[in-house]
Amino acid sequence: MPPRARTIVDPRFAAELRRLREARGMSLRQLAAAVNHGKSLVHQLEIGQTKPTVDVALRLDDALAAQGALAGLVADAPDGGERLAYVTAHPRRVDAAAAQALAGLLAGYRRLEDAIGSGPIMAPIRAHLDTVTCLLRDAPYDVRPGVVDVAAQWAQFAGWLSIARGEDRAATVWHARALHWATEAGNKDLVATVLSFQGHQAEVRRDLRAMIGLSRSARRDETVNAALRSYCAGQEARGLAMAGADAADVLACLSEASDVSAQAAEEPLSPWGYWYTPSFFAVQQGIVWRYLGVTDSRANDRALELLTIGVEGVNEEAGGADWHGRNMVHLAMAQAQAGDTTASRETLAAADTIAVATASRQLTREVTEAAHRLGLSAMP
Repeated sequence: MPPRARTIVDPRFAAELRRLREARGMSLRQLAAAVNHGKSLVHQLEIGQTKPTVDVALRLDDALAAQGALAGLVADAPDGGERLAYVTAHPRRVDAAAAQALAGLLAGYRRLEDAIGSGPIMAPIRAHLDTVTCLLRDAPYDVRPGVVDVAAQWAQFAGWLSIARGEDRAATVWHARALHWATEAGNKDLVATVLSFQGHQAEVRRDLRAMIGLSRSARRDETVNAALRSYCAGQEARGLAMAGADAADVLACLSEASDVSAQAAEEPLSPWGYWYTPSFFAVQQGIVWRYLGVTDSRANDRALELLTIGVEGVNEEAGGADWHGRNMVHLAMAQAQAGDTTASRETLAAADTIAVATASRQLTREVTEAAHRLGLSAMP
């Protein structure tokens, strides 16, 4: 059976609840009375022994005048609905409606990951992946094309989450499955997406040649979605800059990314490419300029401008995502290169908070490396 819908709680909830209660000068008993619950429940919530429901979080918000700070840390996991429960029990009855339900469920988890990061959702994603894999194995031949397409999307998402979690081997496995299934489904945009994420995985491993090659391969087909091709060109430019390539080659690739992104405004985004926004592309280009700015203060000024625009322009719901934390690390480095050590330290501390909350090994590693390069012994 697929896992039942459940509440997912940001790891910061317990500490934030206690901080707010103490800041308001309320005792455990007073807060419990205000939300019509027992003192022991509030205590268990503060030490992380019990998880709150969305309703309890809303009541605590009201009692503490927290303006949504606590409710924003609690969310109901997307519910696949009765149709998925039925086809899981009867896998040979899987149909197009079930594939659509799986796609909708995945879309919900993508948005949830934007809000609270990869850590809290990894367990339910793995459970759902078991269900998806079983349905694919038993799907009738005439239904399989739709199911394999959705399965490829789930595998690609699992690969992305695995990168954020620092699980390189798992990311490799899921990307391989995603590429196989996307190829079977004939989904060129998804094939290119998987190649681009394999390029990102190569970047994490510091394999810059593979990063550049995979990014270039992902954008080779000009019928692929323009926003995706722009992203891949930007990723290739970043790889070239990191590898110390000639600045003219880096800027040529970056210029191509800008030109293609202009075309992207006229094309609909894929369900897994909704984050290709102007602020996203500003950050991506800002990172490239930051690498160029290591030896060129004017390039770093451009990097600081673009990174500030991109980080400040992020959707409020994605403010706790680990990918946003990684963008903040780049902003902190650009601020330091510009001589603003105070702003750099504050930005890096904010990224560190996200790393702790999301349990992202990759972000934690990047924050630690940046702190070491900047000569910071500890976060404020």
